[in-house]
Amino acid sequence: MINIQDIIPFMCKGDYVAMQPNGNWYVYGSEPRLTIGGWVAHSNTTCCISDAFDIAPADDWTKSLIKVGEK
Repeated sequence: MINIQDIIPFMCKGDYVAMQPNGNWYVYGSEPRLTIGGWVAHSNTTCCISDAFDIAPADDWTKSLIKVGEK
């Protein structure tokens, strides 16, 4: 398994990454909002990166949102 922090440097600055409740990690082109069922973005620019990488789960999916390019 790979840590999400190891992949972030290769992503586009300004995108967002977050883990859904089912453990899959997604990249969002706009900032998603937290709902009861998971992260939802207003943009159609969404990609499941768990299909390409075996990414370790976050301890708490509700706190997994990361803006790429920020520390």
